[in-house]
Amino acid sequence: MTVRSCSWSVFRAALLLLVVVFPSQGQVMKDQAERIRAAAPEKARVAPKKPRRVLIWNTPFMEQSPHKGYSIPQAEYAMKLLGEKTGAFEPVVSDDVAMFLPENLKKFDAIVMNNSNGPWIRPTEKDMEKLKTYAPDADSVEKLLRRSLLEWVSNGGGIVAYHHAIGGNNHWPEFLELLGAGYWGHPWNEEVGVKLDEPDHPLLAAFRGKKFRIAEEIFQFREPYSRQKVRVLLSLDTSTTNMKVKWIYRKDNDFALAWVRQYGNGRVFYCAIGHRTEIWWNPTILRFYLDAIQFAAGDLGAPTAPR
Repeated sequence: MTVRSCSWSVFRAALLLLVVVFPSQGQVMKDQAERIRAAAPEKARVAPKKPRRVLIWNTPFMEQSPHKGYSIPQAEYAMKLLGEKTGAFEPVVSDDVAMFLPENLKKFDAIVMNNSNGPWIRPTEKDMEKLKTYAPDADSVEKLLRRSLLEWVSNGGGIVAYHHAIGGNNHWPEFLELLGAGYWGHPWNEEVGVKLDEPDHPLLAAFRGKKFRIAEEIFQFREPYSRQKVRVLLSLDTSTTNMKVKWIYRKDNDFALAWVRQYGNGRVFYCAIGHRTEIWWNPTILRFYLDAIQFAAGDLGAPTAPR
């Protein structure tokens, strides 16, 4: 081996130690992975009632994602680790829309929508190469996939969606109804105050009844959002937040950040927190999301009726 080839081998080995590569087409630095692992809970809030399998869903439109490479891979790593470290569920990562066929969805107890923006329910030409056996054209396949997802949730499946998952499938009104809101911009990308709308709710146990401050990109929401349709868990504390930022459209000061809802026999959880990389090694947020996954999978009971 020459000195030059030896040097390259050493450099390449060092590079592999610095990064961890994931299917989300991004990289998690070694120190980030260590932070996430240290922050992840050691055990789940409750023992699973049976073995659980959770789909961690990445957008197939990663090249157009504003979160490509910096928060999606870190979140993917964190979500996988929540299952592997605690034993609460078996994580399966995918960006293949065929996962939403009925025969594939039935293998899962819950879906984590990992900042999955874009019209991902619409099969691409490449998708149609393997899906044309189900229907002759993309319109028909999309109709099948839409029905499959809604029926799966209605029959008892669970959804955990965060941050820009609300930017997925905006061409599909029923999807926005499923999640509970439509995206309406992000006036804040700074430290804000967050209040607990229902401090004793089981899914807010991680916060120990205390409001908090967090530096994050904060969304506001439009229809179909309504407190008559969802049970709000967290919202912006306008008394401790800069309300002079631009592009605030809501006039009622109702800036919900997290909620749950029932969809048929299924459970839906959404939270706007999930933009900044450091969110994914925040131990309180990771505990919050693990509880949400256990709720969606049917292991952690929590009220969902609007208040």
